[in-house]
Amino acid sequence: MRRRRLSYDERAYIDVVPLVDTLLAVFLFLAILAFQSPMTFLAVKLPFAQEGEKKVLSTMRVQVLKDGSYMYEGKKVSLEELDKEMQTKQPGSLVIEADEDTLHKFVVALMDIAKKEKVQDVIIATRTRR
Repeated sequence: MRRRRLSYDERAYIDVVPLVDTLLAVFLFLAILAFQSPMTFLAVKLPFAQEGEKKVLSTMRVQVLKDGSYMYEGKKVSLEELDKEMQTKQPGSLVIEADEDTLHKFVVALMDIAKKEKVQDVIIATRTRR
């Protein structure tokens, strides 16, 4: 028994359009996950009040590098400059982003300045393991 040859129209072919659509959807999903903010917020519906006040919270972010130098708003600053900046801004909270290899004394020195300037909240930033 002899097999009959398939004509050009009957041959199997792979349609590329659904493959491209699927890959585009996967890449889009991965891109959204990659650029997702690490902070998560809870959707809370706040109650109404008769009286209240608006308060603008000022937060100061300071990075402490491995060598003990401090960075504020993208430039290196000394402890004295940070002290003056805290006096003028009077932040409500201070976020310290210290390198994992930074010596403890540099972080404590920054916390002492914050305490002297009566900063209410001192937060040490960390990262989570994935």
